[in-house]
Amino acid sequence: MPWDSVVTLNKALCQAQKMDPLNNAKGFESARSLWEKSVAKNLTLEQAIEICHECHEQTPFTFNNGNTFAAIGRTLVEASLQIMPPVEAQILRTTIAHYIVGLISERELRQVLRHFEPLLSAALAAGHDAVPPPPLPAWPQDRRAPA
Repeated sequence: MPWDSVVTLNKALCQAQKMDPLNNAKGFESARSLWEKSVAKNLTLEQAIEICHECHEQTPFTFNNGNTFAAIGRTLVEASLQIMPPVEAQILRTTIAHYIVGLISERELRQVLRHFEPLLSAALAAGHDAVPPPPLPAWPQDRRAPA
């Protein structure tokens, strides 16, 4: 997604709430630069989510900054979520959005991605276009992460 599309999404979100879409001059250029450098790369799902998180932290938009990047993050897996049970799909959507806006830690994100890795892989095998999560190290048997 080009940066212009990110700006257009923010504008649409603001207009839906009858707000003027304003840019934060200090963070706008740094977020745009980071985004544009990343667009040309072939990123894993986790890397793409991290770019959304980092751009959100730059605060390029005055209004709906978090909503803009969370919406983009959710679209990264939307095709794969179509074959998941609804509750699992919502957990994944919410976790990605919460990480992007800083409500949960990277560790929590990785735990959820690890848990849903088989479902995401199955979606890819079924021909849905999502970015696969990177392989994650297994937890030791005696210290399994909560599911």
